[in-house]
Amino acid sequence: MLKYAKPYEEQVKKLFAETTFDMFYKYMTLSVYREEHKIPDSTWEGHHFVSLQGEQIIGYISYWIDRQSDIVSGIHIVHFEKKYPFTFSRDVITTIKDIFEKFHFRKINVSVVIGNPIERCYDRLIKRAGGRIVGIKKKDVKLIDGQYYDQKLYEILAENYYKAKEAFNENCL
Repeated sequence: MLKYAKPYEEQVKKLFAETTFDMFYKYMTLSVYREEHKIPDSTWEGHHFVSLQGEQIIGYISYWIDRQSDIVSGIHIVHFEKKYPFTFSRDVITTIKDIFEKFHFRKINVSVVIGNPIERCYDRLIKRAGGRIVGIKKKDVKLIDGQYYDQKLYEILAENYYKAKEAFNENCL
């Protein structure tokens, strides 16, 4: 279940602190730098959510908003719990759906570091949502292991999301 993250801020800080030097999470921040995780008081510049299984935080999903252009970017998806992948996946899909259907933004720009174990899931999710791969930036990101990685860029336009949703619904009937 997806919930606004602010009431869970202390728990979220603790979970992020626990991942700081865990190499499993090296793809998480696109940086070698870590700082205490802060959830903004305002939802003007971004939305921040926790994914819950019961009362347990199993994931965190956030994104930044450019209100002038109605573009969402910098989607940050972190699964803290190795269990409950279905619940978390459903919350990620709900986030994409809400961006277009609830909040009415016109475009999503998102990226993934090539080599991230979740990269293929991004490819499938973006395609299913009517998006496309825009390109690859070579040796663009330095991660906590000190290595430089390529970054794959995606975009989803609202009109393409709605076309994909309609096609998906028709095929399921």
